[in-house]
Amino acid sequence: MNCLPVADVDRLVHKPEKNPTAPLSACAPQPYFLQRGFTLIELLVVMTLLSVIMLGLVTALRNMAQTESKIDQRLERLDEIRVARTFLQQTLSRVSSSSLDAPGAPGKTIIPFAATPDILTWVGILPARPNLGGRHFFRLAMEDTPTGDELVLRFAPWQPDLMSPDWSQTEARILIRGISKMAIQTQGLPPQGHALAQSWPKGWQNGWPITNVLPEQLRLNLTDAQGGWPEWNLALHALPQSDSSFSRVVVGGSR
Repeated sequence: MNCLPVADVDRLVHKPEKNPTAPLSACAPQPYFLQRGFTLIELLVVMTLLSVIMLGLVTALRNMAQTESKIDQRLERLDEIRVARTFLQQTLSRVSSSSLDAPGAPGKTIIPFAATPDILTWVGILPARPNLGGRHFFRLAMEDTPTGDELVLRFAPWQPDLMSPDWSQTEARILIRGISKMAIQTQGLPPQGHALAQSWPKGWQNGWPITNVLPEQLRLNLTDAQGGWPEWNLALHALPQSDSSFSRVVVGGSR
């Protein structure tokens, strides 16, 4: 049996330990976790994915903001239309049909109501407002304003024996914005015994050709940038005190 010399055994047993804090040699193998990193392709892939995600988020947020804005505009538009229609229904339900002498035509009478295919004028009751109310002249027509074509209502206090005021000097309110066209149609039946009963216009007429009798119905055809609106059919009623066919007691100001 071969044995190591005593000097070799002592050298192996008393082998000095390496300094754990000594710096690693440049030629020494490095641990795996210190060598691992991201490659350029991996970084590019991650940046591309992040860009796609951010683009999708920005697009979604922009679409949400645009949708909310369109909903707000639509609600404001519907509210504007509702207010305008309610106002016209109220004022046209109390229209004066008092007869006046026709200017330049002795012996002929007319009423303060006139309708052409694009202009409507009448005398009615203005719904009560602060410092306003009572019988007024009204004019509904398209007008060119600084913001474009608008549906404008003009009005002025009523004066006896006056057919119409100077509309350029009257107050004006924009009923509906963005209207590009308005067409007015009317229809009605002749009163019993009317002189024009045989030649009375039948069906819907552009404007109103009769100057001494109110029509029974009014139709407004409105158009904006989006196209034509549903027709507005409004009933006309004469004021009791101006209707010669009315002879019953009135309670509450209606027939």
